[in-house]
Amino acid sequence: MSYISSFLKAVTLYVGKGGTRATLLDYLLSGMLKTTKPRGKVAMDNLSIAFPQSTEEWRKDMLSKVYSHFASTLVEYIVALNEPDRLTGWFKTVEGKKYLDEALTSGRGAVLLFGHLGNWELLGGWLALSGYPVYAMVRKHDDQELEDLIDGYRQRMNLKIIDKDNIREPIRQLKKGNFVAIAGDQHWGRAGLEVPFLGKTCSTPSGPAVYAILTGAPIIPIAAFRRGKFDYVFEAYPPIEPQRKGDSKQETYRLTTLANQAIEKMIRKAPEQWLWMHRRWR
Repeated sequence: MSYISSFLKAVTLYVGKGGTRATLLDYLLSGMLKTTKPRGKVAMDNLSIAFPQSTEEWRKDMLSKVYSHFASTLVEYIVALNEPDRLTGWFKTVEGKKYLDEALTSGRGAVLLFGHLGNWELLGGWLALSGYPVYAMVRKHDDQELEDLIDGYRQRMNLKIIDKDNIREPIRQLKKGNFVAIAGDQHWGRAGLEVPFLGKTCSTPSGPAVYAILTGAPIIPIAAFRRGKFDYVFEAYPPIEPQRKGDSKQETYRLTTLANQAIEKMIRKAPEQWLWMHRRWR
């Protein structure tokens, strides 16, 4: 059994259904992250890129808030491992739901564009528990026991998974009118498109744009913003519609640029909730 899976199982048993133990774990994790500052330099550099006019004091304060947020995110995820059904009560406000309903009713499906913002795991779970036919594209963990633990959680919420290397399955599901959720905010290496993001060009996944063009499905940006402990607001934004005529390369670039702009808007709304520790610009 790996260290990570052993730790997650142990704290899952300890926390149980939440309460005082969850609060204590949140406090301990937050303090540990703020003390050890994992990938702190990367985060500070990224904040300098996105907020070039900011002071070092502001960036340090923001990073502290980021660590607090992710400590709470992990605790909430652990509680959800025990009782996935509780998610529906954590999303007290829902905005933009009409965009999802319209896409579902039309039979076109939708590419759900999200970032590593707020609590993306709870976001997928809430959508599935709300009755939407969601397929999330993910990279499976090398740790099989950890993968089995997370997969069990997703199955209990009826959240279906597509391996990120299976490039045909998203097309098949979109053509059936289902939703395919894809993260669009990570470095994509040589395979990505060089598109501006938060003020600086970087490699960006073109998958959301390509799938939209091939199927005619709209891209709908979504996020789960934290408002407090176990308190989230779901937001969906107006669809980004593909144009299936003309130059496909230009259209892919156009859609990817609009997708980046949508994620930028979400990040700037709640910068303390984004994964600044990721090396987005390389």
